Amino acid sequence: MVTALHDKEIEAKARAMLRETIERSGWYPALRGKERRELIERDVERHWHLMMADAAKCLERRAKL
Repeated sequence: MVTALHDKEIEAKARAMLRETIERSGWYPALRGKERRELIERDVERHWHLMMADAAKCLERRAKL
């Protein structure tokens, strides 16, 4: 059974997906610790919406299980 996805749920998933992608990609290799985390969070805040379609698909697949 597929349930309607809420905007907040999609946003949270999109943010998590983008954060994971950035962290695994090695962006900001010269930075460590707090500085790197702050830059990643800034990027997530600015660009999370780019992951909305992927996040919605992921959540829809999960709902079908």
